[in-house]
Amino acid sequence: MRAQRTVLVLTIVAAVLAGCTGIPTSGPVERVEDESGFGESTVRYTPAGPAPHATEAQIVRGFLDAMLAYPVTHRVAAEYLTPEAADEWRPGQSTTVYTGAEVSSDRVGAGRIDLTADVRLDAQGRLSRVAASRRWDLDLQRIDGQWRIATPPDGVLVSRDWFEDYVRTFDLYFLDPTGSHLVPVPVHEVVGDQLATSLMTSLAIGPQSGSAPGLTTAVPPVQDLRASVPVVDGVAQIEFSTRVGDLAPGVQKRLSAQVAWTLRQVPVVTDVQITGGGTVVAPAGEPVQDAGGWTSFGPDKSRRWATVVLDGGVQQVGPRSREPLAGDWGSNDAGASMVTADDERVVAIWRDRARVSTANGADPVEITGERFLRPILDIDGNAWLVDRPAGRTRVRVHDGESFVGVPAPNLPGLSSFAISPDGARYAATADGRLFVGGVERREGRVVGLTDATRLATAAGARQVVWVDGSRVAHLGPPGSQVHSLRIDGTEAVDAWPGGGQLLPDIEPVALVATAAADSDLYLLDSEGGLWMLDRTRWVAVDIDAARGIA
Repeated sequence: MRAQRTVLVLTIVAAVLAGCTGIPTSGPVERVEDESGFGESTVRYTPAGPAPHATEAQIVRGFLDAMLAYPVTHRVAAEYLTPEAADEWRPGQSTTVYTGAEVSSDRVGAGRIDLTADVRLDAQGRLSRVAASRRWDLDLQRIDGQWRIATPPDGVLVSRDWFEDYVRTFDLYFLDPTGSHLVPVPVHEVVGDQLATSLMTSLAIGPQSGSAPGLTTAVPPVQDLRASVPVVDGVAQIEFSTRVGDLAPGVQKRLSAQVAWTLRQVPVVTDVQITGGGTVVAPAGEPVQDAGGWTSFGPDKSRRWATVVLDGGVQQVGPRSREPLAGDWGSNDAGASMVTADDERVVAIWRDRARVSTANGADPVEITGERFLRPILDIDGNAWLVDRPAGRTRVRVHDGESFVGVPAPNLPGLSSFAISPDGARYAATADGRLFVGGVERREGRVVGLTDATRLATAAGARQVVWVDGSRVAHLGPPGSQVHSLRIDGTEAVDAWPGGGQLLPDIEPVALVATAAADSDLYLLDSEGGLWMLDRTRWVAVDIDAARGIA
């Protein structure tokens, strides 16, 4: 249906242009097979170049239309510019997405574009919201008797339909300050034959401000990257101008991990080969590396269960198993309201206190508090305890040795708090609003939280969990579904990613996503029932009434 809509839009554009003297109709439109798996439009569009004796407005209108070429090429658009402007124009600098456009000319040698725009992409593909109305005043000059644009807008301008048809969200993978974990940054790229090149170029630009605190990269700068990344028999061939094969083994591993995790999102890429200056990156000894490798740099997948507090004990519930928590906890819940655990530590919450201990209960350390939220064990084994004394947000972290108070923004009405699987970000809900911020670390220790950025939600948010490093999900108001969206505010859906998994007739009170592959999801309802998402449907877990889940 989207492809049909695009054809209709192009037909209308052709009809409008046909009514302008001297302007030809739009170029050929072809249907091709959708081979990428991203559900993009199968329509290819080759716009027409400038016609002889076109007016200023017609040249500006043709330039606007030429930026809708797919597969993406700016060759035709550049034909509408003066030679100097064509040399200086940088279409990759930004992309402005508009929902409406008007072209006019109120004097000789001038043109105007008035857009109703909603989003903008920077050179890396990161999305930001823009003002509803934008205006570009363009100067035109005569070149060999023909009008050409001398002052084009920065970047390119594309319609919302074009954006929805051909642009999809991906993640660039950078390194945390320790260089041991990969942290995803969501970007938007045009799908098609040049996807591997686009992703690699964006990755080589490096981490930018606002992505997450302290991100680093082992990827050489973009000016050292060969312009194209061909994919031959499934192998993405990345070439730099520097001798990357001479880098220290640890740097080669981090470089390989960043490239592999980023390019594995391209359906045709199965392996990567990284070369430069006659050298090859082969930290494991193989010049061609598996794009699905380097899992050690990804989020911890060891915790594949939800920890459920029952009268008489605590159980670990997984997709295909259920067993008591190791040690005394398995037979005695000790009156705790919530318990979370990994292979080495257990964190328990009561009404007015919290306890951190080893997995077998040894070396317990307790702190007091008021209205604790769900306890957290992050990828580095830090135990996070968040409470709300006198209505203020208080965050304390136990790093295995002692508790440390962590400076954090105050979020009145705080109702939930979660740390991303890579440990780089936090998410929170407060007074029905959803927030995301960064975790600041120094020498591997948590030292603070950045200010929170609010994400727009269609419904009030009362509890949030992380789906993966760049997507969160939250419970809406009573009677609503589970909602999910990316941390840049895009791809919001009224269901778990994939859609269709509607809640049964229950009142959910707690939501948990484990660190397992595909983020297994569990719900606790108001009557103590436990539910698990089994791909396309929610199924009840045969378990006694639960008091808490983590």
